[in-house]
Amino acid sequence: MKKLLNILVLGALLCIAGCHTEKSSPYNRNSAQDDYEHFLGKHIFAACTNSEYPYASYSLANLRKTPSDNDPRYKVTFVNGPCKGQTIWTTRVILKTQPVGTENIPRGTVLLRNYWNPKEPYNQEKTDLWNLGVVSNNSRLEKGIVDLEFPRDANDFNPARESLYLHNVRYIEKPQVKDVRTFIW
Repeated sequence: MKKLLNILVLGALLCIAGCHTEKSSPYNRNSAQDDYEHFLGKHIFAACTNSEYPYASYSLANLRKTPSDNDPRYKVTFVNGPCKGQTIWTTRVILKTQPVGTENIPRGTVLLRNYWNPKEPYNQEKTDLWNLGVVSNNSRLEKGIVDLEFPRDANDFNPARESLYLHNVRYIEKPQVKDVRTFIW
């Protein structure tokens, strides 16, 4: 009888242990947001088209060579977008970005925005073109929307404007980018 009781207790413990799953482990990254952030985090952004202008389009790229004392340019290979597969030398790169939350974003902050602005968050199929934009209105942040301006040159005081979902804009951490317009007071 004692052996039977031990077998039943051991069987119950094995069932309990087999059914237990750890839900909050930091190693279980199965969410779409984590996959999206990992995808964007392992690449840099480099100017692909119109690289000499403020309205340059950026695409994801792999960093091949960093600048040296003799050459201030980066060597990059594009992984998506209109320049996919091309290797170029450029100085217009964004090395580090982070997602924007619902915290207050001051007017005049330069953000990187997804050109496609998909409604569904974390859409990896629509991550091939990005542009720099300047926050012009932050009154709808609680609704998940921010208004950006896209100046075309250093003295463009009537730039294009667009409303974007917060999951389609990113802070630029490295290098820091300032508004391209020159204001004369």
